[in-house]
Order: sequence, then structure tokens, then C-alpha cells
Amino acid sequence: MKIVSIFTKDASAASQPPTQEMMEQMGALIDEMRQKGVLIETGGRDGEMLELRIARKNGSLNVTDGPFTESKEVVGGFALLEVEDRDDAIAWTRRFLDVAGDATCYLHEVSMAP
Repeated sequence: MKIVSIFTKDASAASQPPTQEMMEQMGALIDEMRQKGVLIETGGRDGEMLELRIARKNGSLNVTDGPFTESKEVVGGFALLEVEDRDDAIAWTRRFLDVAGDATCYLHEVSMAP
């Protein structure tokens, strides 16, 4: 099953850069996940990237530029995973959060277009 994981941190925690040790541990975990075929793709964002909210209501499109000050969490990145089942998704996410620290990952099963 394919899972997209959206990684978020509290805005105050997101302002603290990762340590060199955390970066090395994360690099090793990402390498392992790629070698085992679990990690398909990953990416991140920083405060300088495009941030938009696009909503459609009653046929009208509303585009709002960010950053969104009302947001209590900061999207730090995403990962597209290929896992066996729910338990496998939880196990890999637990390992990721063990390195990343206090944060939240939102997991959504997805299907890929043919």
C-alpha cells in the first residue's frame, strides 16, 4: 500500500534547526528506507517557498497567499512510502519521529494514477 505522510511541527519547535547528529541519523534512516523500497520520494519546505490556500465554493475560486499566521503547525515535508500494512506504516513513522523529535505525521493511503 502507498502512503503519503505529511510531517508537521509546532511553529516554535520548527524554528530550531536540527543538530548535525540528527541530520546524520536522518540520512542513515532515509538511505535504509530507500534500499528496502519503503521510501519512494521525500521532500521538504522552508519559509521562503510558495504557500497558497485555494478554495472553491459555489463555483467561485478564492486564492489566498500565505504565510498563514493562524496556523499552529508548520508543514516540514512529506514522504511517499510503500508499506505492507498499517502496522508497517506506524513502525516506519515511529522510527522517523524518533529521529525528528516531537512532531506529527499525518498518514493517508493513496492510489497512483496508471
